[in-house]
Amino acid sequence: MELKDQIKAELDKISDSVKEHAEKALAEAKSGRVMAESTKEQVDLLMTQQGEVRNRLQNLEQTVADTSRGGGEPTNELRAALDGGHESIQNFIKARNQSAQINIPVPRAALTNTGPTGNALNYPGQQILSAPLQPLLRRLTIRDLIAPGRTSKAVLFYQRETGFTNAAAPVSEGSLKPKSEITFELITEPVRTIAHLMDISLQMLDDVEFIQSYVETRMRYGLALVEEAQLLNGSGTGQNLEGIYTAATAYSQPAGSEVTAEQDLDKLRLALLQVELAEAFATGIVLHPTNWANIELLKDANFQYLFTNPQNTTTGRIWGRDVVSTQAMTLGRFLAGDFAMHAQIFDRQDANLAISFENKDNFERNMATLRVEERLALAIYRPEAFVKGTLESAS
Repeated sequence: MELKDQIKAELDKISDSVKEHAEKALAEAKSGRVMAESTKEQVDLLMTQQGEVRNRLQNLEQTVADTSRGGGEPTNELRAALDGGHESIQNFIKARNQSAQINIPVPRAALTNTGPTGNALNYPGQQILSAPLQPLLRRLTIRDLIAPGRTSKAVLFYQRETGFTNAAAPVSEGSLKPKSEITFELITEPVRTIAHLMDISLQMLDDVEFIQSYVETRMRYGLALVEEAQLLNGSGTGQNLEGIYTAATAYSQPAGSEVTAEQDLDKLRLALLQVELAEAFATGIVLHPTNWANIELLKDANFQYLFTNPQNTTTGRIWGRDVVSTQAMTLGRFLAGDFAMHAQIFDRQDANLAISFENKDNFERNMATLRVEERLALAIYRPEAFVKGTLESAS
């Protein structure tokens, strides 16, 4: 019997006892007798037990609800997608049809764990930590910085602002008004595909839970690693996205700055200023983990840390901005910018899982091939809102 059913049965038993004692007390009252002290004590005890068991049931239901939103168990969305395709998977195995293939669309939310931390930045959270022999994983952050969007087209057309001259000024009545100038460039950004394959045995394929964990911990994460690098450093040529670092404006010490011998922290602050002078507000700084660690380890003359407390588990910050630490950033470089306002991801297709025999010598080896792919485009509306450069310590 399930734990939930056991608790419900216990609650029903106590409720029946409460009802029995209540009827006894009512009969005593009707006969003009005062309720016996023992009866009253028994009713009070049963009412207390009833409340405790009801709380246990509510806590269990809440735990189940939390788990379905991505607590310690795999996400319901992915399980639903795979369970929905379970019959197709079984038919696929039985048919042994060399030309057969099935496709199982998987929502992006089903493949991003929000776990006990409630934040996709902490992928993969408790789910991976509690499982043995899992691959080493690193945080993904770039997508979370950028505004989300959807597209149904194969090509994305958008206007990129390349210049702005603000001529707004007070004017007298009847006089000509000054004219501001904003220049745009029409950008054509094809939707790009990121994909890879893996072979698994038919015995593995028969296990839906295995496929679920395999897709989450290996195949989807493999896509996300490449996506992270593309969103940041994609060259924009061939089948590559144009990454934000590629399109960003090069760092140049703003006029009027009085810093003569820039250190890393000076340069990062002046980069924020450069973004602000471009009429934007930098929401984050992207650094390689090694560079961020070196900054966190800076100490004063008394060997006190300048920017961090070793016991502090909050998000790292410099100059009031969140620091994004990712290996997708080249060692020694930095990127600061207004990510959510001036860049946007357009997803054409969330991760799609396809299973097929039709690959190499699968038939001979009793193997099947998993393919996971996604399609997306990246729009960068204002390159001036992003500043890139090289840290002084790497110069």
